[in-house]
Amino acid sequence: MNHGEPAGCCAPVETTAPISVTVNPEARVNVARTRARLGPMSVGDWHTVDVTIVNDGYVTGPLAIEAEPVPGVELDLPVHQLTGEHRQDGMFRVRFGVPTAADITLTFRALGALGGLATHSTIHLLLRSDTRALA
Repeated sequence: MNHGEPAGCCAPVETTAPISVTVNPEARVNVARTRARLGPMSVGDWHTVDVTIVNDGYVTGPLAIEAEPVPGVELDLPVHQLTGEHRQDGMFRVRFGVPTAADITLTFRALGALGGLATHSTIHLLLRSDTRALA
């Protein structure tokens, strides 16, 4: 039974981005990994990580990405402007200063709110750099 929900509601997000963010009408955020893989990351280069934003609430305003500092890792976490469109593309960038593996915790917040319920607005990424850029 459909119960009046739009087609595709609550189904997994079809995307080539490794991260999907869903914003509900109350501006609560749910972030998840998708099946898309992250490519190799070399030391010294900026690497873009794509994010698909599904705006089920047609919310407008800022979507911020926050993270605690991680030694040896630089993060470029731009604030994305939610336009009210149902689907938008987003991204952030990562650069490693040394060969390492790092557990990066990202929290997504819409409209400066506390985020989703429990830890739904937070994701842990285990990223690893290699030495190809040092050669």
